[in-house]
Amino acid sequence: MKIIFGVTASIAAYRACDLVRELTKRGHDVHVVMTRTAASWINPVMFGALSENRVIVDGKDSLLASQNAMEHIEVRTDAKLLLVAPASADFIARAAQGRADDILAATLLAFTGKVALAPAMNPSMYAHPATQNSLKICRGYGYHIFDSAEGEAVCGDLGQGKMMAVSDILKETERLLAF
Repeated sequence: MKIIFGVTASIAAYRACDLVRELTKRGHDVHVVMTRTAASWINPVMFGALSENRVIVDGKDSLLASQNAMEHIEVRTDAKLLLVAPASADFIARAAQGRADDILAATLLAFTGKVALAPAMNPSMYAHPATQNSLKICRGYGYHIFDSAEGEAVCGDLGQGKMMAVSDILKETERLLAF
């Protein structure tokens, strides 16, 4: 099945490589859409190699920037799921507000299929009332939230905010695609 896979700027972005690889190995047609900052952290070429598809990257001045102004519309054709992993606090807030200020957010607004967000951030950011309210709003839109795990963040803080384990995201993704 076709999956649109969104990558945002979170330290957990390196785990997105494993997810894209595993989804592709399982026979899914994975199309990666990256925010500009995510693309500055992990080279989009990596996701292209793992997904065997061209990566859509946001950015006005970037040579990697999408050349087609309608890519956020075209990428959704035949897609069954839009999975954003990791979903940063910023992206979740923009999703809750219905903003379309980058290629991934515009794709989210244009997409009419199932949406899943896998939050990944510092525990204090995750616990903040604004983030919790944004998650509540996203749930109200019908988005599936692959909730964060407890543990130690890269900065050493303890609490909920780590991206769900890759194996658990894969299970939840397969479950969503099954019905």
